[in-house]
Amino acid sequence: MKKLVCLLLVLCGILFAMTGCLSGGGGERNEKETQFHDLVAETQECLDEYADDIYSCWYDYIYEDEYSSIESAILAAMLMNTENSKTIKANNETIKSLYSELKDSELRTEIKAVMQAYNEYYSLVMEVSGSFNSYSASKESLKKELSTALKNLSFEF
Repeated sequence: MKKLVCLLLVLCGILFAMTGCLSGGGGERNEKETQFHDLVAETQECLDEYADDIYSCWYDYIYEDEYSSIESAILAAMLMNTENSKTIKANNETIKSLYSELKDSELRTEIKAVMQAYNEYYSLVMEVSGSFNSYSASKESLKKELSTALKNLSFEF
């Protein structure tokens, strides 16, 4: 009987320790990683809208003769996205800061993949260059890469 009680106490202690470690031990880490994930996801929504407007205006310049130049088409997209641009730029600073805190965390591989995909997509949208065909191909592939990296990170929570 004593052995059974002792065994139950040991098992309860192990169960309690495991539950405590799983639920409370990494709370701050998960908060920062969740904040990073959510901020990148929010920024991606703004980047998606902006990228789609650039694509649309550029398309209208080429195929619909709606703008006098590529520059005026890109400028029109920029003006349509003034608020998105402000949000993207403000979030970008916070994303960089969070990344510097998280780059050596347990999820560094997933965090780094998100940051690389984010940086490539950010550069494409905020620093438009290249041809219409290269832009449109890159837009879709980079959007997908970032979405996949974010999904992989969220699986780790």
